Amino acid sequence: MNTIALLPHNEHLLPEGRLKLVISRICDMRMVTEAITNNQPFALGMIANKSSPETVTSIPAIATTAAIIDFNALNSGLLEIVVEGINKISISTLTMAHDKLLTATYQRSHNWPTIKINTNNKLLADKLKLLFISIPEISQYYPQPNYQNATWVCQRWLEILPIDIKHKQSLIHHQTADITISFLLQLLQNHNLINN
Repeated sequence: MNTIALLPHNEHLLPEGRLKLVISRICDMRMVTEAITNNQPFALGMIANKSSPETVTSIPAIATTAAIIDFNALNSGLLEIVVEGINKISISTLTMAHDKLLTATYQRSHNWPTIKINTNNKLLADKLKLLFISIPEISQYYPQPNYQNATWVCQRWLEILPIDIKHKQSLIHHQTADITISFLLQLLQNHNLINN
């Protein structure tokens, strides 16, 4: 069984996604230092907005391995890192070290295959473009966004939208993005975001 350091976080990351994180806990500093030194990924696990990493003893089954692509020491003594999602993994057990760093045993999970944007799902890409234009702090991490890939588009939506974690986990557990495409189209239509 494989093991990996795990960071519970209420910002969610899926394969090919990018995210800026501010690292403050000593145990997470250790995790980041080891990841940079050994050129190895760690895992990011989904937790709810109201949850605190200090109190997490379990997380949803599907997490994402993440590579550090940039880092910066802040004047406050904290560390700012930018990570990129690599692979989905299925968490089996969690172990907490003396400094509260979590380690997970896991198995590799299948990443979604590419689905080309077509006339039926193009609205998802068009609306994501508009959203990225309105939120430059997110779009700056995607100098070459893959708007032709419905899988990539769906994963970015799932990272951004405030959907219940159980629902997100149910969607990403599927073998392809097809169910998520249908769900997102219905969600955006119900909230009048498609035609506005």
